Order: sequence, then C-alpha cells, then structure tokens
Amino acid sequence: MDEFSRRSLLSVSAAGVVVAASAAHAASFGNPDLPPEGAMNVTNKHALTDPGPQDPGLANYMPSFLSPPATDVNGMPQFWTSFNLAPKRIQDGGWARQITRNDFAISTTIAGVNMRLGAGGVRELHWHQQAEWAVMTYGNCRVTIIDQEGRPAVADVKEGDLWYFPAGLPHSLQGLGPDGCEFVIAFDNGESSEFNTLLVTDWLAHTPPEVLARNFGVPAEAFKNIPLQNRWIFQGKEPPPHSDVEKAIAAVAGKPSFPFEFNLAGMPPNRTTKGGTVQIADSTNFRISKTVAAARLTIKPGGMREMHWHPNADEWQYYIKGTGRMTVFNTGPAAITADFHAGDIGYVRKALGHYIENTGKTDLVVMEIFKADRFEEISLTDWLAHSPPEMVAETLNLEPSVIAQFPKNRPDIMPV
Repeated sequence: MDEFSRRSLLSVSAAGVVVAASAAHAASFGNPDLPPEGAMNVTNKHALTDPGPQDPGLANYMPSFLSPPATDVNGMPQFWTSFNLAPKRIQDGGWARQITRNDFAISTTIAGVNMRLGAGGVRELHWHQQAEWAVMTYGNCRVTIIDQEGRPAVADVKEGDLWYFPAGLPHSLQGLGPDGCEFVIAFDNGESSEFNTLLVTDWLAHTPPEVLARNFGVPAEAFKNIPLQNRWIFQGKEPPPHSDVEKAIAAVAGKPSFPFEFNLAGMPPNRTTKGGTVQIADSTNFRISKTVAAARLTIKPGGMREMHWHPNADEWQYYIKGTGRMTVFNTGPAAITADFHAGDIGYVRKALGHYIENTGKTDLVVMEIFKADRFEEISLTDWLAHSPPEMVAETLNLEPSVIAQFPKNRPDIMPV
C-alpha cells in the first residue's frame, strides 16, 4: 500500500470514528434511535410544518400522529378507527353503524356494531352464525332469547350491563322508555356484518305458502300480510311489563341454566388503585360467555393502564368516555402512539406490549374485549418484580434497590 492510500484509509477510519461517536452521543434516554426520531431532533423547524392540503379539525383530533414522541419508531398496521366516522344505516325505530374487518383490516377476531333503538324501536327477531356480545352504553333495552333446549328468557338491561347470545340462538332487542337505548355489539368474528343476519321476515317471505301452512299448522291464508321485505329495525309499540312478557313466553322446558345478561358496571372491582378500577367479565363469572371475555377500565385523570400484554387473544377496545393515548410495542423494534376519544376503537394483537394513559380531566372508561373464554394478562412490572433481581439489574443497568420498589401482584392501573 502506497503512502497516499495509507493516509486516505486512516482519514476515512478517523472520520468514521468521529461519526460513530457523534451518533452514539445522539442516542439517549427517551431518545434512543439512530438516526433519531421525533420533532425534538429536527434542526430545521420549517420541516415540521404541513403546508399541503389538510383538514385541521381531523388532523388535530390525533396529535400523537402529527407529532409522535421520540420513542415511537418504524410502523405497524393501523390500530385506530372510530364509530364517529362510520356511516349510519337509519330506519324508523333506530339506526346502526359498524366496523368490520372490511373497514379495519387489523381486526380479524372482532367485528363491532353501534346501535340505537328509540323507545319501542325493535331490532327484529333474528340470529347469527357468530356469537353476539354487547355492552349497554345508554338507556334501557329488553332482550329476549331461546336456547337450544327450548328454554326462553327475557331481561331488561341498562347502562353498564352486558348480554351474550351464543352463535345460532335466536333473539330480539327492543328499546324501553323513557328514551330507548344505545349499545355496542362485538361479534366473535371480524368478518361478521350486522347488515347480513338471518331474519325471520326474510325466511317466511321466501318460503312457499303451503310450506308455511304445514309447518305452523294454520291455513296459508293466515300469512298473506307478512312483510315481503325484511324489517331489520322498525318502530313498534312500547312493550308490556317484564313480568307479563315472562309469563307469555314461559315454556315447559323452564329457563336457561345461566343468565344471558350480566351487570358488569355494578360488580365489585377486581382491582382498585389510586389510578382507577378494573372489572372483569368472562366465563368464570359470566358463565354463558364462552367465546368473549371483557374488562371495563376506569382510569382517573393522570392514571395509566400499566405496561402489559395479553397472551391468549387479540384485544378489541371501545372507548366509552374521556380521552386517552395508547402506545403499542412490537418487535423490530416498532412503537406507535395514537389518541383516543369517546366512540373510538383500538386493536392490539396478541402478546404485543401496550399501555393506555388518561390525557383528559375526567375519568377515561374503556372496554377491553377478547375472543377468548378467559381474561388473561401479563404485567411488565409484575414479571420484572418476580424475576431474579440480579438478572434484571444486569439486563437493564438498574440498581437492585430500584427493582425492589417495582409494584408487585399486577396493579393493572397506576398509580397504586
């Protein structure tokens, strides 16, 4: 190697050391990536502006998308959507809107429906190929069902209550006074659609009159006024008292073994901390609910749903009240943050780390819904607090005294 080449190589090597040292200095606590991410690392502030076409109202709804923290990196499938942006189907008696996998590609396990029925409004007699789980968010509703043993049931449900109808069991819904109801349905299949259900009106209209006569044991003429198109939602009369209906539908087979409704909001919390509460409904206490487990989170202002993941199922979230922010972590590394408001939906794939912060001044209420028979969770703090302290200290460069202060026994919501 001649002297010129040797000097050139040394110069390049030295420059590489300088660049490496500079880059290494750039990576720091709270700003870990190279090249660095986030607005805090932009030197030309004009590069942060958005002079092109935009809708400020929509853009400002999601500040974490516009200016993510420096700890966000790379990308992942969109895990935010909203009923607020879904079109309504409106008929006399009420309306519904839905978010299925066709609208929200990541949501493979759950399809969601938001429905409103006025007082007397009826979601006609029908059934599904999928199980139907629902949470009441407003008012009062009457639900009826019959199970595979021929045992009927009727229940009046209110805000905070749940119901669960196993796949294939026929049922109906009707809004009660004074102002009907609103609720959110979760089907245990992301491909399900509220607008493609098995309806009693459709079947009768598409059955020959002589078959109807033989099936029901009455003259065919008795069916001459049946609807020729399905009713889906229609305005009916306000129903009789619950006790009268219960007597009218009673069967020799008796009542179902387990109730189809559950008072989630009224149950004692499974976890209570200074940061909020967690109430869980799965097949251990809501016995009929074999394919859907759920948790209701109430996070106080300044509180946080701790860093955790779920080992047994994807998580479909429905934000009922308040404002929040969620970050999801994946391999790569990848970390993305999104903002949530009432009516929004979030989705976290099985085993991906995440946490939720209350960013508002009122309680944040969130439903976590899983296609599973049991609610399962791994808490990051609980895992580290119950791992060998020396191993945790060496892995994370932490003092053992710091590790000893980690919360134990899965607090769920911080602060403890």
